[in-house]
Amino acid sequence: MLKSKYIDVNNGDWGIVVNYDYDITDFDELASIMDAFGMRGINIKKALNILAGYNTGMSVSRSDLRMSAVFISKATSASQFWDTLNHELYHCCVAIIDYYGEQYDKEPAAYLQGYLMRKAVEQIGEPCY
Repeated sequence: MLKSKYIDVNNGDWGIVVNYDYDITDFDELASIMDAFGMRGINIKKALNILAGYNTGMSVSRSDLRMSAVFISKATSASQFWDTLNHELYHCCVAIIDYYGEQYDKEPAAYLQGYLMRKAVEQIGEPCY
């Protein structure tokens, strides 16, 4: 059953929805989320094929909405789940840093990445694998 957790960044300046623990019966809902983030047709199908496997993830961001969606497939271990999630949160971090015109290799980006990971751990707690 699809689980979704929301991470609020800087009191509503940006939001991240982390979607995980899903199976094939949730693909219509996942496709709807992807569509809301601007993905269409064949790109949604490709993404769902990738996300049907283990240890994969994907993130999409819309700067006009100041939102990101993260999708994390089933993992083969708890550490693999957190590794994949951290990877996808990095892409969200880049989108946020880019939107606000910060430099990627400076402290604000590093602090943001740490904040996103801490909030993910607090929100999700138990990973799916």
